[in-house]
Amino acid sequence: MARNLPPLNALKAFEAAARHESFTDAAAELNVTHAAVSRHIRELEGWLGAKLFVRTGRGVELTERARNFVTDVTRGFDLIAASTEIISSRRRRRRRQQLVVTVEPSFAALWLVPRLGRFTTAHPDIEIVLDSSNRLADFARGDADVGVRYGRGTWNNVASSLLTRTRISPVCSPMLLERLRIVTPAELPPPLLLQEESRRYWLEWLEAAGVSDRIAPEGPTLGLHLTIPAAESGQGFALADDVIAGDALVGGRLVKPFQIRIESYGYYFVHDAARKASRPISALHAWLAHEIGETLDAVARSAARPLDTKRRPKG
Repeated sequence: MARNLPPLNALKAFEAAARHESFTDAAAELNVTHAAVSRHIRELEGWLGAKLFVRTGRGVELTERARNFVTDVTRGFDLIAASTEIISSRRRRRRRQQLVVTVEPSFAALWLVPRLGRFTTAHPDIEIVLDSSNRLADFARGDADVGVRYGRGTWNNVASSLLTRTRISPVCSPMLLERLRIVTPAELPPPLLLQEESRRYWLEWLEAAGVSDRIAPEGPTLGLHLTIPAAESGQGFALADDVIAGDALVGGRLVKPFQIRIESYGYYFVHDAARKASRPISALHAWLAHEIGETLDAVARSAARPLDTKRRPKG
Protein backbone atom coordinates (compact mmCIF):
# COMPACT_ATOMS: atom_id res chain seq x y z
CA MET A 1 0.00 0.00 0.00
CA ALA A 2 1.31 3.43 -0.93
CA ARG A 3 2.39 5.61 1.98
CA ASN A 4 0.53 8.86 2.56
CA LEU A 5 3.54 11.14 3.00
CA PRO A 6 3.80 14.93 2.83
CA PRO A 7 6.36 16.57 0.51
CA LEU A 8 9.89 15.77 1.76
CA ASN A 9 11.30 19.26 1.20
CA ALA A 10 8.44 20.74 3.18
CA LEU A 11 9.12 18.28 6.03
CA LYS A 12 12.82 19.20 6.03
CA ALA A 13 12.00 22.91 6.20
CA PHE A 14 9.50 22.33 9.02
CA GLU A 15 11.91 20.19 11.08
CA ALA A 16 14.77 22.69 10.70
CA ALA A 17 12.55 25.67 11.53
CA ALA A 18 11.20 23.85 14.59
CA ARG A 19 14.70 23.09 15.91
CA HIS A 20 15.93 26.64 15.41
CA GLU A 21 12.57 28.34 16.15
CA SER A 22 13.56 30.59 13.27
CA PHE A 23 12.81 30.56 9.55
CA THR A 24 16.02 32.53 8.93
CA ASP A 25 18.28 30.00 10.69
CA ALA A 26 16.48 27.12 8.99
CA ALA A 27 17.08 28.76 5.61
CA ALA A 28 20.81 29.09 6.40
CA GLU A 29 21.05 25.40 7.40
CA LEU A 30 19.24 24.20 4.29
CA ASN A 31 21.04 26.69 2.03
CA VAL A 32 17.79 28.17 0.71
CA THR A 33 16.08 31.56 1.05
CA HIS A 34 13.83 32.68 3.90
CA ALA A 35 10.99 32.90 1.37
CA ALA A 36 11.53 29.26 0.34
CA VAL A 37 11.23 28.10 3.94
CA SER A 38 8.04 30.13 4.41
CA ARG A 39 6.63 28.65 1.20
CA HIS A 40 7.45 25.08 2.32
CA ILE A 41 5.80 25.67 5.71
CA ARG A 42 2.63 27.01 4.08
CA GLU A 43 2.64 24.01 1.72
CA LEU A 44 2.92 21.57 4.64
CA GLU A 45 0.26 23.36 6.68
CA GLY A 46 -2.07 23.18 3.66
CA TRP A 47 -1.30 19.44 3.18
CA LEU A 48 -1.91 18.69 6.89
CA GLY A 49 -4.81 21.11 7.34
CA ALA A 50 -3.25 22.35 10.56
CA LYS A 51 -1.38 25.41 11.79
CA LEU A 52 2.26 24.63 12.66
CA PHE A 53 3.78 27.94 13.79
CA VAL A 54 2.68 31.14 15.43
CA ARG A 55 4.74 34.30 15.10
CA THR A 56 6.12 36.02 18.19
CA GLY A 57 8.23 39.07 18.73
CA ARG A 58 11.34 36.87 18.92
CA GLY A 59 10.58 34.67 15.90
CA VAL A 60 8.22 31.72 15.62
CA GLU A 61 6.90 29.09 18.03
CA LEU A 62 5.40 25.68 17.41
CA THR A 63 1.75 25.11 18.03
CA GLU A 64 0.80 22.36 20.48
CA ARG A 65 -0.12 19.94 17.69
CA ALA A 66 3.14 20.70 15.85
CA ARG A 67 5.22 19.90 18.97
CA ASN A 68 4.00 16.32 18.97
CA PHE A 69 4.44 16.05 15.21
CA VAL A 70 8.03 17.38 15.07
CA THR A 71 9.22 14.81 17.64
CA ASP A 72 8.32 11.96 15.30
CA VAL A 73 9.62 13.80 12.23
CA THR A 74 13.01 14.42 13.89
CA ARG A 75 13.20 10.80 15.02
CA GLY A 76 12.47 9.68 11.47
CA PHE A 77 15.16 11.92 9.99
CA ASP A 78 17.66 10.70 12.62
CA LEU A 79 16.87 7.09 11.71
CA ILE A 80 17.33 7.79 8.00
CA ALA A 81 20.64 9.57 8.69
CA ALA A 82 21.93 6.69 10.84
CA SER A 83 20.95 4.07 8.28
CA THR A 84 22.53 6.11 5.52
CA GLU A 85 25.81 6.33 7.45
CA ILE A 86 25.86 2.56 7.96
CA ILE A 87 25.28 1.70 4.31
CA SER A 88 27.70 4.38 3.07
CA SER A 89 30.39 3.00 5.43
CA ARG A 90 29.81 -0.45 4.00
CA ARG A 91 30.19 0.92 0.50
CA ARG A 92 33.45 2.58 1.49
CA ARG A 93 34.71 -0.69 2.94
CA ARG A 94 33.73 -2.55 -0.21
CA ARG A 95 35.72 -0.09 -2.29
CA ARG A 96 38.85 -1.12 -0.37
CA GLN A 97 40.50 -4.10 -1.99
CA GLN A 98 41.39 -6.86 0.42
CA LEU A 99 44.70 -8.69 0.03
CA VAL A 100 45.36 -11.87 2.02
CA VAL A 101 49.13 -12.17 2.50
CA THR A 102 50.75 -15.37 3.77
CA VAL A 103 54.14 -15.09 5.50
CA GLU A 104 56.16 -17.06 8.00
CA PRO A 105 55.73 -16.02 11.66
CA SER A 106 59.36 -14.88 11.92
CA PHE A 107 59.11 -12.60 8.87
CA ALA A 108 55.78 -11.25 10.11
CA ALA A 109 56.79 -10.58 13.71
CA LEU A 110 60.36 -9.41 13.27
CA TRP A 111 60.18 -7.42 10.04
CA LEU A 112 56.80 -6.97 8.34
CA VAL A 113 54.46 -5.96 11.17
CA PRO A 114 56.67 -3.10 12.44
CA ARG A 115 56.55 -1.61 8.91
CA LEU A 116 53.03 -2.49 7.78
CA GLY A 117 51.59 0.86 8.83
CA ARG A 118 53.69 2.56 6.17
CA PHE A 119 52.05 0.45 3.47
CA THR A 120 48.57 1.18 4.82
CA THR A 121 49.34 4.91 4.86
CA ALA A 122 50.64 4.81 1.30
CA HIS A 123 47.77 2.62 0.06
CA PRO A 124 44.63 3.33 2.14
CA ASP A 125 42.48 1.62 -0.50
CA ILE A 126 44.16 -1.76 0.12
CA GLU A 127 43.27 -3.78 3.20
CA ILE A 128 45.97 -6.25 4.24
CA VAL A 129 44.89 -9.47 5.95
CA LEU A 130 47.99 -11.17 7.33
CA ASP A 131 48.12 -14.97 7.49
CA SER A 132 51.13 -15.76 9.67
CA SER A 133 51.85 -19.46 9.31
CA ASN A 134 54.65 -21.89 8.51
CA ARG A 135 52.43 -23.87 6.16
CA LEU A 136 52.66 -23.33 2.43
CA ALA A 137 49.43 -21.67 1.30
CA ASP A 138 47.64 -23.13 -1.73
CA PHE A 139 46.99 -20.12 -3.95
CA ALA A 140 44.88 -22.12 -6.40
CA ARG A 141 42.58 -23.13 -3.55
CA GLY A 142 42.26 -19.54 -2.40
CA ASP A 143 44.20 -19.85 0.87
CA ALA A 144 45.83 -16.47 0.16
CA ASP A 145 46.31 -13.95 -2.62
CA VAL A 146 50.07 -13.43 -2.31
CA GLY A 147 52.89 -14.28 0.03
CA VAL A 148 56.53 -14.02 0.95
CA ARG A 149 58.35 -17.34 1.04
CA TYR A 150 61.84 -18.22 2.12
CA GLY A 151 63.83 -20.77 0.16
CA ARG A 152 65.38 -21.31 -3.24
CA GLY A 153 62.41 -20.16 -5.33
CA THR A 154 61.29 -23.56 -6.61
CA TRP A 155 57.58 -24.09 -5.89
CA ASN A 156 55.04 -25.77 -8.15
CA ASN A 157 52.33 -23.63 -9.77
CA VAL A 158 53.66 -20.52 -8.07
CA ALA A 159 54.95 -17.37 -9.72
CA SER A 160 57.95 -16.25 -7.68
CA SER A 161 60.04 -13.10 -7.87
CA LEU A 162 63.24 -12.75 -5.85
CA LEU A 163 63.13 -9.92 -3.33
CA THR A 164 66.65 -10.48 -2.02
CA ARG A 165 69.27 -13.15 -1.53
CA THR A 166 70.09 -13.77 2.11
CA ARG A 167 73.31 -14.12 4.04
CA ILE A 168 72.83 -16.36 7.06
CA SER A 169 75.29 -16.10 9.92
CA PRO A 170 75.28 -16.34 13.73
CA VAL A 171 74.15 -13.35 15.77
CA CYS A 172 74.32 -12.73 19.51
CA SER A 173 74.10 -9.94 22.02
CA PRO A 174 77.21 -7.74 22.43
CA MET A 175 77.28 -8.54 26.16
CA LEU A 176 77.37 -12.29 25.54
CA LEU A 177 80.18 -11.91 23.03
CA GLU A 178 82.15 -9.76 25.46
CA ARG A 179 81.62 -12.22 28.29
CA LEU A 180 82.63 -15.32 26.28
CA ARG A 181 85.41 -13.59 24.29
CA ILE A 182 84.84 -15.98 21.38
CA VAL A 183 87.20 -15.37 18.47
CA THR A 184 86.79 -18.44 16.22
CA PRO A 185 83.81 -20.69 15.32
CA ALA A 186 85.55 -23.60 17.04
CA GLU A 187 84.98 -21.83 20.35
CA LEU A 188 81.18 -21.75 20.04
CA PRO A 189 79.57 -23.53 23.03
CA PRO A 190 77.12 -26.16 21.65
CA PRO A 191 74.55 -25.61 24.47
CA LEU A 192 74.29 -21.94 23.43
CA LEU A 193 73.49 -22.64 19.76
CA LEU A 194 69.78 -21.80 19.59
CA GLN A 195 68.05 -24.10 17.13
CA GLU A 196 65.03 -23.82 14.87
CA GLU A 197 62.60 -26.58 13.95
CA SER A 198 64.61 -26.99 10.74
CA ARG A 199 68.14 -27.69 11.94
CA ARG A 200 69.73 -27.80 8.52
CA TYR A 201 70.80 -24.14 8.67
CA TRP A 202 73.14 -24.67 11.62
CA LEU A 203 74.53 -27.82 9.98
CA GLU A 204 75.19 -25.91 6.74
CA TRP A 205 76.81 -22.99 8.54
CA LEU A 206 79.01 -25.18 10.76
CA GLU A 207 80.14 -27.03 7.65
CA ALA A 208 80.94 -23.74 5.91
CA ALA A 209 82.91 -22.73 9.01
CA GLY A 210 84.83 -26.01 8.91
CA VAL A 211 83.78 -27.15 12.39
CA SER A 212 80.86 -29.48 11.68
CA ASP A 213 82.96 -32.46 12.78
CA ARG A 214 83.63 -30.89 16.19
CA ILE A 215 80.48 -28.95 17.08
CA ALA A 216 76.83 -30.04 17.10
CA PRO A 217 74.06 -27.67 18.28
CA GLU A 218 72.66 -28.57 21.68
CA GLY A 219 70.64 -25.45 22.52
CA PRO A 220 66.85 -25.31 22.87
CA THR A 221 64.74 -25.71 19.74
CA LEU A 222 62.68 -22.57 19.07
CA GLY A 223 60.99 -20.94 16.12
CA LEU A 224 63.02 -18.27 14.36
CA HIS A 225 60.64 -15.61 15.71
CA LEU A 226 61.78 -16.80 19.17
CA THR A 227 65.49 -17.43 18.60
CA ILE A 228 66.11 -13.77 17.74
CA PRO A 229 64.57 -12.39 20.97
CA ALA A 230 66.40 -15.13 22.90
CA ALA A 231 69.68 -14.08 21.33
CA GLU A 232 68.95 -10.40 22.07
CA SER A 233 68.51 -11.27 25.75
CA GLY A 234 71.91 -12.98 25.85
CA GLN A 235 70.71 -16.58 25.92
CA GLY A 236 72.84 -17.79 23.06
CA PHE A 237 73.67 -17.62 19.35
CA ALA A 238 70.94 -17.61 16.70
CA LEU A 239 71.27 -18.03 12.96
CA ALA A 240 69.66 -15.18 11.06
CA ASP A 241 69.83 -13.11 7.92
CA ASP A 242 70.09 -9.33 7.59
CA VAL A 243 66.35 -8.93 6.99
CA ILE A 244 65.05 -10.80 10.02
CA ALA A 245 67.79 -9.54 12.34
CA GLY A 246 68.07 -6.16 10.62
CA ASP A 247 66.38 -3.97 13.22
CA ALA A 248 68.32 -5.58 16.07
CA LEU A 249 71.61 -5.25 14.20
CA VAL A 250 70.98 -1.60 13.37
CA GLY A 251 69.90 -0.95 16.96
CA GLY A 252 73.02 -2.60 18.36
CA ARG A 253 71.05 -5.27 20.21
CA LEU A 254 72.71 -7.97 18.11
CA VAL A 255 76.14 -8.33 16.52
CA LYS A 256 77.74 -10.76 14.10
CA PRO A 257 80.76 -12.47 15.66
CA PHE A 258 81.93 -13.98 12.34
CA GLN A 259 81.98 -13.03 8.67
CA ILE A 260 81.32 -16.63 7.56
CA ARG A 261 77.85 -16.98 6.01
CA ILE A 262 75.74 -19.20 3.80
CA GLU A 263 74.01 -17.68 0.77
CA SER A 264 71.85 -20.45 -0.66
CA TYR A 265 68.46 -18.92 0.11
CA GLY A 266 66.34 -15.85 -0.47
CA TYR A 267 63.02 -14.13 0.12
CA TYR A 268 60.55 -14.43 -2.75
CA PHE A 269 57.33 -12.62 -3.52
CA VAL A 270 54.89 -15.32 -4.63
CA HIS A 271 51.36 -15.65 -6.00
CA ASP A 272 49.25 -17.96 -8.12
CA ALA A 273 51.02 -18.56 -11.44
CA ALA A 274 47.66 -18.75 -13.21
CA ARG A 275 46.56 -15.34 -11.95
CA LYS A 276 47.65 -12.06 -13.46
CA ALA A 277 49.06 -9.68 -10.85
CA SER A 278 46.43 -7.07 -9.92
CA ARG A 279 47.19 -3.47 -9.00
CA PRO A 280 47.15 -4.21 -5.21
CA ILE A 281 49.47 -7.19 -5.75
CA SER A 282 51.89 -5.08 -7.79
CA ALA A 283 51.74 -2.30 -5.19
CA LEU A 284 52.61 -4.69 -2.36
CA HIS A 285 55.41 -6.26 -4.40
CA ALA A 286 57.02 -2.87 -5.10
CA TRP A 287 56.64 -1.76 -1.49
CA LEU A 288 58.22 -4.95 -0.11
CA ALA A 289 61.19 -4.67 -2.47
CA HIS A 290 61.74 -1.04 -1.47
CA GLU A 291 61.44 -1.66 2.28
CA ILE A 292 63.75 -4.69 2.19
CA GLY A 293 66.30 -2.61 0.27
CA GLU A 294 66.07 0.10 2.93
CA THR A 295 66.63 -2.49 5.67
CA LEU A 296 69.70 -3.96 3.98
CA ASP A 297 71.16 -0.50 3.39
CA ALA A 298 70.69 0.35 7.07
CA VAL A 299 72.37 -2.91 8.13
CA ALA A 300 75.32 -2.21 5.80
CA ARG A 301 75.75 1.27 7.31
CA SER A 302 75.62 -0.11 10.84
CA ALA A 303 78.22 -2.75 9.99
CA ALA A 304 80.67 0.04 9.17
CA ARG A 305 80.48 1.28 12.76
CA PRO A 306 83.07 -0.10 15.19
CA LEU A 307 81.77 -2.66 17.66
CA ASP A 308 81.45 -1.54 21.26
CA THR A 309 82.57 -4.96 22.45
CA LYS A 310 86.29 -5.75 22.49
CA ARG A 311 87.26 -9.07 20.95
CA ARG A 312 90.13 -10.12 23.20
CA PRO A 313 91.74 -13.57 23.05
CA LYS A 314 91.16 -15.86 26.00
CA GLY A 315 93.84 -16.39 28.60
